[in-house]
Amino acid sequence: MIFPYVWTWTRRTLSYPGVKAVVPWFGDGINRAGHPCRILVRGSRNSALLEFEDGYRVITSRGGLRRRLS
Repeated sequence: MIFPYVWTWTRRTLSYPGVKAVVPWFGDGINRAGHPCRILVRGSRNSALLEFEDGYRVITSRGGLRRRLS
């Protein structure tokens, strides 16, 4: 399989009243920055269904994608 993109976003900050936490971008707790992926489906509002090499699939923003150099 060809994985022409790489995920670049590492962490995000969640803010709740009185609590602020820095967590990995995806809910599975794995930092996937630098991991190759591919777009399975493009959605509205700049969203996409991504699949990583290990089979993990997630719907997220396409803003975190970059073309893989090699």
